[in-house]
Amino acid sequence: MRIILCKGQIYGPISGSDETLVTYASQLQKAGHDVSVLLMYLHAEEDQYYQRLLEAGVPVSWIASNLAHTSMSAGRKLAYKIFNTFPGSRQFIRRRTLRLVTRLATHHYGQCREFMEKQKADLIHVMTPDPSAMVMIQAGHDAGIPVIYQELGIPYHPPDFESYYEQFTSVLPLCAEIAALSPRLIEHCREKLPAPGPLSILPIMSDEFVNGRKPHQPAPGKITFGFAARMEELKGPMVLMEAFAVAHQQCENICLNIAGDGSQRQKIAARAKALDVASRYRYHGVYTHPEECRAFMESLDVFVMPSFTEGTPNSIVEAMACGKPIIASEVGGIPDMIGGGSGILVPPGDMRALAEAMLRLAQDAELRRTMGAAAKERYQKLFSPKVVVPLMVETYRRVMQNGHGVPETVAGNGHVHPWANVSS
Repeated sequence: MRIILCKGQIYGPISGSDETLVTYASQLQKAGHDVSVLLMYLHAEEDQYYQRLLEAGVPVSWIASNLAHTSMSAGRKLAYKIFNTFPGSRQFIRRRTLRLVTRLATHHYGQCREFMEKQKADLIHVMTPDPSAMVMIQAGHDAGIPVIYQELGIPYHPPDFESYYEQFTSVLPLCAEIAALSPRLIEHCREKLPAPGPLSILPIMSDEFVNGRKPHQPAPGKITFGFAARMEELKGPMVLMEAFAVAHQQCENICLNIAGDGSQRQKIAARAKALDVASRYRYHGVYTHPEECRAFMESLDVFVMPSFTEGTPNSIVEAMACGKPIIASEVGGIPDMIGGGSGILVPPGDMRALAEAMLRLAQDAELRRTMGAAAKERYQKLFSPKVVVPLMVETYRRVMQNGHGVPETVAGNGHVHPWANVSS
């Protein structure tokens, strides 16, 4: 079985879709399956995600020239600069940019189809709803290869990206199957995508990297809360800082560690000073490898994800893999992740509710321990490679057999994945 994982480009340095692509590819490769990655546009040589694919021994190919990649990168930087200077221009700029990148991607249709035919792929697995993915789906279908499209979030979300879906949905009928990340997200696909075909679930998983070392333990005498994501408004870092300051007034032995980068990084630091909690806040930068991620998560007592919109965040899975209790917004697929007493859900944007949840865990060591143990157990059942890889392989086989395969998605521990039969 020869599988090609397809994506328009690697975005880096912090990208949930890139993380999912790399983890899927590396874990399938590790399990002995024939997998490769196809990008429409050339990646940066030093990009962390590309380097991880090389380290895993996953072949990586691309269609367009280096000039096209350079032009795309320059255009994206210019668009972001205009967004920040003139926020009201977002929709106009996005629509104009969308038309341009669609023409550019369509220009590479022939090369894309020819590559897929030469590779003699048995199945193509495409991610992200952009023009490049649209062309890849069309090329794979026309080459007679079954195509799975995977929605990595909520269709038509965030609102700024609605225009992408307006044209992207035209190729979805060409897909043999559409995959979502969790049961709730499959319902969003059913409700929002026009006449979707067969739907199934392919969860994210963590790239387990231990390297024989002993787990790092949180520092004694203080309770450390952590956040790891893009530092953008929709991820809620400012709400987290406000809640942390409120909680700190009642519990002075707490601190906050943040990993990531983004447009709000400097604003967060300035807000920490204004709230008089700068001495309790530490910025860790961007981690670029699984062992760095694991070290960061192990240094925490509680992981917090206060997003306004989400699919199923990779960082929550990474924290659960390290046995950390979770506080997260009740949005997207997060409620599917946080169950069985593994964390606390709060309304998105509700600073007071977030502060109360932080205080509750800061003041109850036994609750942190039991929630952390429940999170680790839930990770093993839903998001570990030993349960997700068999589910992926079974899905691939069923699609290759035109939906007539017998679903026997049994993981390495002898149990069927809990989400294996949540489909339509």
